Amino acid sequence: MAGDQHGEAPATGSPDLVIAADGGLDAARRWRLRVDAVVGDLDSASEAALDWAKRCNATVDAHPADKDATDLELAMASVLGQVEAVHVLLPAGGRLDQAMASLVALASPRWAALEVTATVGEAHVTVVRGLRRLRGEVGEVVSLLAVGGPALVASTSGLLFPLAEEALSPTSGRGTSNVIVAAPPTVDVVEGVLLAIRPAGAAPGPGLAGV
Repeated sequence: MAGDQHGEAPATGSPDLVIAADGGLDAARRWRLRVDAVVGDLDSASEAALDWAKRCNATVDAHPADKDATDLELAMASVLGQVEAVHVLLPAGGRLDQAMASLVALASPRWAALEVTATVGEAHVTVVRGLRRLRGEVGEVVSLLAVGGPALVASTSGLLFPLAEEALSPTSGRGTSNVIVAAPPTVDVVEGVLLAIRPAGAAPGPGLAGV
């Protein structure tokens, strides 16, 4: 989990490993989540949260403030080889540049061996490589956004505007505002990577995927 977050604790299930990226530690403490490790430059985590983490026997992996990776990237790197799937809790709002950097980082080829999903406020994000089944209910909006280069979609199912053998560009909005018509929907990406974003509460609008 990354960034200081507010509101009610999300449903996290029973994860095998919980990593707090810097300020995410304060949210974990507030939500009374077990934390196995704290990673980052620790410029946002409070002293009270750090003391709590140490009392809980969490590992503290401190990095210098002047570094070449975000705290989220450091946290992701720390779980490689330990788990097969990662769910990231990201705060809603805040700095736009940091929010965009976090979403782009989720799609990094460094985590290609992991199944990566994220919660951003009330929105849900799935990193799609290969064939992925998406979460969501009938009538909900889902957008398919290419990251890092074109993404070739072999096929989709369960979406109002199907895609078949189509390349989505990272500089185009073609994949935005699709609608789930059969659950669970699937997306098969044979080249590149997509972010499938389901913005909770979004009303169906004009689907660019069907233009």
